[in-house]
Amino acid sequence: MCWRGRPVYRRRQIGKILSTVVLVLGVLFFVLIVDGLAFLGMKYVFHLDFTQDYRQVDEIGQLRFWDGWSGKVYIRYPFGLRPIEKREDVPKQEKPAPFWLDTTIYDVADSGGLVAWYDWRESKIFLGSADGEVSESFDVAYDAKKLAFSPDGRYLLVYEIDYRGEITDDEYCYYRVIALEDGTQYTVYAGYREWFRVYWAE
Repeated sequence: MCWRGRPVYRRRQIGKILSTVVLVLGVLFFVLIVDGLAFLGMKYVFHLDFTQDYRQVDEIGQLRFWDGWSGKVYIRYPFGLRPIEKREDVPKQEKPAPFWLDTTIYDVADSGGLVAWYDWRESKIFLGSADGEVSESFDVAYDAKKLAFSPDGRYLLVYEIDYRGEITDDEYCYYRVIALEDGTQYTVYAGYREWFRVYWAE
């Protein structure tokens, strides 16, 4: 009886250990899922972003993110976006209307004789003169929806949206700044469905 009982006992012990391991792994997986969802919720509500690329942009203190739903204006700080005021609307920015613009141009901005425009067909942002002569171009990863020069003309803000899948409003938003001196691009803020109207304060 003892000889036959040992294998049975071992099988029971192994079964208990495996059950415990499966239970612990299941609990850990559940905790990770809940924790991940909680973090995503906090990131969306509190506009969290721990990346530090924005520190490379000298004029970052003048960049504003306006939420049309709440009327809050945000600025970038080390943990994401921080509200600083409320306003009814953003300052109006007049758009140049060069004669050569066509339907492939989505947005255009100008600063001191320099013009920037986004051509969705080529997925590029072009810099040039008001008569359409190109001096430089920059590739973009997604659809650019907004261009704006910084007040000193050293930076170009680019607001891009990554349309993911077939779901309506399933969009990831990127706010990048291009340093025009060397062409370096900095992602100053990004987030899922983080739609802001962005502008530079004078």
